[in-house]
Formats: sequence, C-alpha cells, structure tokens
Amino acid sequence: MVKKDKVLSGMLQDEMERCERLANSLKEAISELPKGSLHKRRMRYKKKEFVYHYLKLRDGSKSVYRHVPEGEAEQLEKQINERRKKEGNLKEIKNRIKYLKKLLRL
Repeated sequence: MVKKDKVLSGMLQDEMERCERLANSLKEAISELPKGSLHKRRMRYKKKEFVYHYLKLRDGSKSVYRHVPEGEAEQLEKQINERRKKEGNLKEIKNRIKYLKKLLRL
C-alpha cells in the first residue's frame, strides 16, 4: 500500500531520515555528558557529621567510585538528569525508526 502511494512513501521516508538525524545528534550529546549516578555518604567523626558526594559508574566490568567536590555536585546532578532525559528520548526515536522501517518494509 505504501509503495503504491509515492506521496505517502516520500513523507514516511523524509520522517525516517529526520528521525535518524535526530538520533545521531542525541547520541553525540549523550556522549558528552557524564555517566553514572551521584550518591551521598554521611560520615561521623568525633561527634561531627560530614557529607560527601561521589559518582558511581561502570568502567567495563568494574564499578568505579569518584569523589565529587561539594561545589560541583549540583551541576553534575543536572548533567546526569539531562543525560537520562536524552537517553529516554533516544529510545523513543529508535522505536519510531523501527516502526517507520516496518511501514516502508526496509
């Protein structure tokens, strides 16, 4: 049905190309943002309580923990949330591309 209608086929092809460009730009943006998750740990020492932040991420098969200075923690958390949001958008775009390929039978 789609192959018979050249206008509809062209529109779907254009949409698929647009989605692929968007997916590529999202992949580039994701690669520039930090991986992992931000954690807080509370430590007590001589009746004082200290809070420190650390970044937990995977490096191959190993878990890596990196200390994050107090001033950078808030900005890092925003970047991690932005990465998660973009990863969700990328997943939606990939599903859309998959659906369009089925419609176009590619």
